[in-house]
Amino acid sequence: MTINERIERLKALNLRANPEKEVRELLTKIGKLGHVMVTFHKGKPILRARPNNGGERFEILSDYSFKPQEFNTTYQRASTPYRTMFYGCITPENVGPGELNNSRITGAIEAMPWLRDKTTSGYKKISFGKWIVEEDINLLALVHSNVYYGASSYTKELADAYEKFMSIQDKEILENSKKFQQFLANEFSKEVGTHLDYMISATFTDIVTKYPGQQIDGVLYPSVRTSGQGFNIAITPEACSKLGLYAAGECSIYKLKDHTVVGVDRIVELDGKTEKFKLIELPSDQRACLDQLGVSSIDDLK
Repeated sequence: MTINERIERLKALNLRANPEKEVRELLTKIGKLGHVMVTFHKGKPILRARPNNGGERFEILSDYSFKPQEFNTTYQRASTPYRTMFYGCITPENVGPGELNNSRITGAIEAMPWLRDKTTSGYKKISFGKWIVEEDINLLALVHSNVYYGASSYTKELADAYEKFMSIQDKEILENSKKFQQFLANEFSKEVGTHLDYMISATFTDIVTKYPGQQIDGVLYPSVRTSGQGFNIAITPEACSKLGLYAAGECSIYKLKDHTVVGVDRIVELDGKTEKFKLIELPSDQRACLDQLGVSSIDDLK
């Protein structure tokens, strides 16, 4: 079966019929292809966001880590129901003028899609954990040469590096790799209606992070919910041993339709390994946040 035939078979599948076995078989036997690898070295920060639903407080290291496998029952963009993953956001080293340079914004929008709705208002809580890489992490980068090429200079950098690398490869590998990379980019960037729509991107991630003889800790891909301006990573639970949690914080989000203000309520600095801690309450900035929105109270946001 040619690469074109495999891609067309994958595209034709009714993912909502849960054809997991066929998806895995088609992806496993895709053949030799070229990919871009990105390595995060010691000191690279990774931010993880988690909504405080129901008013809970997160004061345990695991609260800021990956979802426990027993609660991992659905497909997500880079994880299957059979294997949970750690999701986080990163900011590229070289950010172009006017580009999104705050992973906290990416994390908040990823965790709370409600923030993108310009017709609604409200008040919610969210927590952030700042993780730092302590040992090199190797990620397979999903190169978006068309969908998000113009959204970020980092995407351009990855796409251009991919083109340069592939230009010296065997012609058949070059053509097959470009076709498959484009297919994958579309899968990782698509909007979905049900978790089963993530099956291809999630299964691909599961396969590549289990390649024998290769140390691939996860994947790097543009954030769909920031229209490709931010960047997400998904790494295996095993790779989390290469990270340390060095800060945690709890924030309030005040939203008046398309205007959002984030206040910082509690924060704590950590040593990377502390399992249990107490968030330190900061002086309230609620009044200042509400003033920025031009409202007198939280009730005005309902």
